[in-house]
Amino acid sequence: MTLLLTLIPLLQWTGGHSKEIDEYSKLGSMSVLSSSSVGWGVRALESEEPPVVSIDDPKQRQLAFQGKLLFQEDLETFNETDPEYDWDDFEQVSAHRRLVEDLLDPEYYESTVHPAMDFRDSVRVNLSMSLYQILQVDERSQSLTVSVWMVQDWYDQFLDWDPHDYEGINKTILPYNEIWIPDTFLYNSESMEQKRTEALMNGIIETGYWRNDSRGAYVQLMFPAIYKLSCRMNVRFFPYDQQNCTFIISSWTHDSSTINYFPKTEHVNMRNFAQNVEWAVVSFKFNRVEQYFKCCEKPWVMIYAHLVIQRKPLYYIINLVIPTSIITVVAVTGFFTPSSTSSERDEKLYLGINTLLTMAIMLLMISNKMPSTSTYVPLMGWYYMGIIFVIVVGTLLATVVLFVHSRKVHLKPVPSLLRGILTRTVVWKVILEPPTQLLEIWTEFGILHEMRIDPKELDPLVLEKLGPNKNANPLNFFSSISSQVSAQSAYRYERRLHSVTKQYADQVKLRERRERKRRETLRNAADFLTYGTTDVELNNSRIEKKKKLMRRCALEWEYLANVIDRILLFIFCLITIGFFVLLAFFDGFYTVGGEKEP
Repeated sequence: MTLLLTLIPLLQWTGGHSKEIDEYSKLGSMSVLSSSSVGWGVRALESEEPPVVSIDDPKQRQLAFQGKLLFQEDLETFNETDPEYDWDDFEQVSAHRRLVEDLLDPEYYESTVHPAMDFRDSVRVNLSMSLYQILQVDERSQSLTVSVWMVQDWYDQFLDWDPHDYEGINKTILPYNEIWIPDTFLYNSESMEQKRTEALMNGIIETGYWRNDSRGAYVQLMFPAIYKLSCRMNVRFFPYDQQNCTFIISSWTHDSSTINYFPKTEHVNMRNFAQNVEWAVVSFKFNRVEQYFKCCEKPWVMIYAHLVIQRKPLYYIINLVIPTSIITVVAVTGFFTPSSTSSERDEKLYLGINTLLTMAIMLLMISNKMPSTSTYVPLMGWYYMGIIFVIVVGTLLATVVLFVHSRKVHLKPVPSLLRGILTRTVVWKVILEPPTQLLEIWTEFGILHEMRIDPKELDPLVLEKLGPNKNANPLNFFSSISSQVSAQSAYRYERRLHSVTKQYADQVKLRERRERKRRETLRNAADFLTYGTTDVELNNSRIEKKKKLMRRCALEWEYLANVIDRILLFIFCLITIGFFVLLAFFDGFYTVGGEKEP
C-alpha cells in the first residue's frame, strides 16, 4: 500500500488521466508470483524491460494475475470498500482455481508448443497398455478388434508451479485439449479417425517441484480405446492355429529428436483381461525399434506390441470333426458290408453320393471362415479333402466289388490263383471264414482235403465225448462241458468253452460228412450191381454235377466279394480313424508356434 500511495502523486504530476491508467494497468505484466517462485512464467516476466516490482501481498498478486486491478479516475478517493473492488470476493477464490488458471494462462502456456525449454531436447514418452477384451478375430478380413486401456506419461516443463503458493497442491487434473499431448497413432489401424477409436479424457498433472533433477510437471494421460487393426492371419494349422498380431505404435509427425517412446514395462498388463471363449492369450509383449525412413534423417521410434493368441479347438472338434468322422465310418461300413437288403448292393452307390454331398456342405462351412489365400491349405481343409478322397475311392471300390459280386450269374469259375488264395487257412482266420456249403462243395470236388486234426491237439473233453463207440449228442455234450469248466475263472471259462465247442462242432461235421459219403458210395455200388447204368441215370448224374458246379461258382464269387469287402472295410476304417486321431490330437503331436513379426 505504501508503494502505491507513493506512486500516485508522481503519476498525476508527470502524465494525464489516461496515461495514469495505462501505467498502472501494466502492473500485472510486470509482476512475479513470489520472491521464491521458480516458475517459467516468472522468468519470462523478469525479462521484460520495465523494472520488476515484487508483490508479496496475496490480494495484490491475485489481482495482478487476473488483470482486474482497475484504478479510478481520482485515485485520492480510492475506497477499498467499493462493491466493485470488494477484497472479500477475491479471498473466496480457491487455490485450486488459481492454480488451474495460472497454468493455462494463454499468455504463458500454449498447448501446441513442444513441452521442453530447449526445443532441441526430445520428450520421453512412456507407454503402457492393459488388455481388457478380445472383441473379434475376423480371419476372412484378417483383422483383430480389441478393447484396451492406454497410459502415456511424460514431463511438461512449462507446467511448473510452487506448491507453497497454492496451499500445498501437488496434483491437479486438466482437460486433454488444454495441454500438450503426443500425437501417438496406431499405424496399422483400420480406422483413420482417431476420435472413433480413442476416448481421450483428462490428464493428471503432478508437480515436479519436489524433484531435485526435474522441473515442470509429470503428465499422465489415461484413456480407453477400441482398436481394430489389420493382422496377417496364418491359418495353416486351423483349428490349432496361433496368431501373432502386432500393434505398431508411434508418433505420426515427430521423429526421435522430438519424441522418444519407451515401453514402461516389458509385458502388457493382463490383470483385468476378460477371457475369450474362442481364443487364449499366449503372450503380449512390447518391443522398441528405431526405424529409418527415406524421407527423414532421424529415425522414428516404433513401439511394437506383439499379441500372440491361440485358438481353442474344442468347438470345431465337437461340431465338425467328430460328426464328420462318424459319418465317414458309417459310410465306409455301408460300402463294404457283405450283405444288403436287395442282395445286389446297388444302394451303396447312393450312400456314397449322399456322403459326398454332406462332406461338401461341411467343407463349405469351413471355407467361409478362412481367408481367401492360395499360399497354403488349412489343416482342416486337408482333413476334409482326405475324407472326401476316402469317400470317392470307397465308392469306386464298392463299384468294383459290385462287379465281382455280379460275376456269379455268368457261371464262370474263379481263377485258380484267386481260388488258391481263398482256400488258405490264413484267409479264413484273419479275414473271413467261408460258408459251410462252400467248404462241403470244395471237399466234394477235391479242392480241399478233409481237415484231419491230430488227436493230440484236441481237448481231452472232446476226445472223451467223441470216442469211437459213442454217438454224438450235442445237448448232453454242451451241458456236461459247461458244468465241468464252470469251476474256472470267468475269462478262462469263456475261452475253454469256446475252444471245446468249436472242436466238437468241427468233429461232428467231419463225422457226418464221412458217414454221408460212405452211404452214397454204398448206394451207388448197390444200384450199379443190381440195375446197371442207364442213360437216364447218367444224364441225371451230369445234371446234378452241373448244378453243384454252378452253385460252387456262385458261392466262390460271393465269397471273393465278401473277402474284398472285409479287407477294404478294415483299410478304410483304419484310414478314417487315423485322420480323426491326427486332427483331434494334433496339438499333442506338433507344437504350433506363431510367426515372428518385425
